Amino acid sequence: MSSGRSIVVQGTVGKAEDVVVFLPPAGSITSPYFPIGACLPDTLPAVHCEMPGRGRTAGEQTPGSVHGAVDRWADELAALLPGRRLHLFGHSLGALFAYELAIRFEDRSGTEAASLSASGAREPGSTPRSLVATAFAALRGQRGTTDKEGDREGAWLTDDLRLRQEYVTAKQPIRAPLALFCGISDPFARPAEMEEWKRFTKGPWLGMFTFPGGHDYYLSGQESIAAEISQIVDRSQDPERMGVENDG
Repeated sequence: MSSGRSIVVQGTVGKAEDVVVFLPPAGSITSPYFPIGACLPDTLPAVHCEMPGRGRTAGEQTPGSVHGAVDRWADELAALLPGRRLHLFGHSLGALFAYELAIRFEDRSGTEAASLSASGAREPGSTPRSLVATAFAALRGQRGTTDKEGDREGAWLTDDLRLRQEYVTAKQPIRAPLALFCGISDPFARPAEMEEWKRFTKGPWLGMFTFPGGHDYYLSGQESIAAEISQIVDRSQDPERMGVENDG
């Protein structure tokens, strides 16, 4: 693996035309997606976006908004991967990062958002702040964090809650094909609720992929998740296999 600023490359980018880009969930320090990336084919490298100001980038300024974080990643990805087809995967808060990143690349020449995979999150602008706060508090409790001084993980989760609360979107439909990933028993983003994401793309509908488990389903069964991501990449290379027309 190699790192550059706030992104980490897993595998060999080389001349690969397609690259999977993972966007961080709330409260993360190091990307939690490395086990999924390790299950991808050798010909399909992954890039992990990490929140500046944490972990190995602790000395850098933390973005003050969802848009601030996405703008930085967009610049770094465009510089590192010019002309590549990016397959964006984001879980929880990361799904909103991925959506905004897809918008950024539609306004740029060269690098393309070839697909968007939203995981464990309701559509942009949908969740009342009180429910989001409840969800984040529950996750924080599950991870054993507290409000005690020096509790960095708890502070980062709180910071991400603020980013989510203050996030404003124009609800712009994107052109990229859309896939949805979720845990069958996720109480925060149920499969039926996630269907609303279909309104946010004019591109093909790639399907809903459900997995055993709750909100953190992606921390197990990584081979199955990687297999679905690989299929999405393969289908994107063949328009006839891309997916069904999205009627929103």
